[in-house]
Amino acid sequence: MRVLWLIMVLLLLPFWGSTRDNDIKSIQWAINDAPPFHIIDGPYQGLGICDVLIDAVHRALPDVRRSVWLMPHPRISAALEEGIGLCFPCMIYKGTHDKVAFYSMPTHMYQPHHVITTAEKATMLSQKFGEPLQFAKLIADNTLRFGYPAGRRYSVLQTLLEQYPPFLARPGSGGAIAIMQMIKADRLDYTLDYPIVANYFQQSGKGHLTALPLHENADQHVAGAVGCARTSWGNAVLNKINSVMPQVRQDPAFLQVLTLWAGADAVNYLKLNQQFLAQPEYNQSELPASKPE
Repeated sequence: MRVLWLIMVLLLLPFWGSTRDNDIKSIQWAINDAPPFHIIDGPYQGLGICDVLIDAVHRALPDVRRSVWLMPHPRISAALEEGIGLCFPCMIYKGTHDKVAFYSMPTHMYQPHHVITTAEKATMLSQKFGEPLQFAKLIADNTLRFGYPAGRRYSVLQTLLEQYPPFLARPGSGGAIAIMQMIKADRLDYTLDYPIVANYFQQSGKGHLTALPLHENADQHVAGAVGCARTSWGNAVLNKINSVMPQVRQDPAFLQVLTLWAGADAVNYLKLNQQFLAQPEYNQSELPASKPE
């Protein structure tokens, strides 16, 4: 593992050097196989939300070059923890206190996690656990098979999840789609995910699933952001990105792909997204000083 990090550091040396905002000439991006955030093959290749977000950043910063590495998500997290000079465009915004990464201002909003299941089971779950679903009662029902991609965390729902081990925690890339295929095949009953993932599953021809809102996280929308290594380099990159954030947020292609994966609720989503990003706490452009290097 240490050899891998050494190779990565040597490859990334050209991206480091001076860390003033106006000296950032190139950004090293990491992406993973996780549609519809990143889509690496098929008819929608390159049309993942965070694929197009990278494009939007470089349209706003045309003099900044890019390089992209495809890496499994655990390796991306490990690289950030090691202080390797890269950025991941598809992180959940955690403000200034996170120990793994610095974050840009939020780039867009995700709807809260929903229960994803078949249409037939959605009716049964709603009748049994209410509308919106009471997840505390649902997760306690051990007659229903719950699965999710290994390593995922679910904000305010996480405490409940830790009380009840899942029927399946699937490791490896493409986990969210594999879980949904298992639901369609009646090998699982439900999962937790963003509605956009169910929309991708349907629009890519894999099948139709239903997303049900939850009582515990109603209206608790999630902020997406660019995350970079918690170093002076990462700090400078994000300050540069923040300087053009209004252009990134309103980039036509970025808004188009957000609309694509929002599905039937696209008009309402775009309105909520605009209101969400207007909050003062999401428009503080200066990052704190980085940790000593």
